[in-house]
Amino acid sequence: MAAKVKKRLPKEAPKKGLSKKEMLDLARAVVGEASVEVVEFLYKKKDISEFEISKKLKIEVNYARSTLYKLFNFNLVSYIRRKDKVKGWYISYWTLNPKGFVELKAKLFTDKLGQLKERLSKEETNPNGFFMCQAACVRLDFDQATDNGFRCPECGGLLQPQDNSKTIANLRVRIKELEASPGKV
Repeated sequence: MAAKVKKRLPKEAPKKGLSKKEMLDLARAVVGEASVEVVEFLYKKKDISEFEISKKLKIEVNYARSTLYKLFNFNLVSYIRRKDKVKGWYISYWTLNPKGFVELKAKLFTDKLGQLKERLSKEETNPNGFFMCQAACVRLDFDQATDNGFRCPECGGLLQPQDNSKTIANLRVRIKELEASPGKV
């Protein structure tokens, strides 16, 4: 009788985690500067109460809670609630979600690339279809320029057609750079 041979499935390439600096930068970008010290404090810790966070960081509990909930909205932290047997209150215990940071970075990358491609498409379909005044106050498309009587809504100057070939070239370069290094946001 022949021995059964188990088929081995190819392993998925492990997803690279983010460095502490990358995590802090992402938190700063989506939640704001206030989140940086909270993320830094929670880094490599598990189930830390909001009271302990506020005490160690010397911030008010409500401020810590607010920041934590903002991070939670982006799936950057998770929490569990337990009832304090002595006081009868519910206390939340917080942990960073490294997978959430990886997913957020991927989403931001996809969004940015999509925005650049959409803008490139708009620029390419409207060659010389944009107008600017001499002072470069605003840049308007043909419809907007027509609505304003080919006058700048800011300074009142006459709007002139703008050559957007440099803008198109710049967008192509930025898209190519992003596609070449998908880890960069």
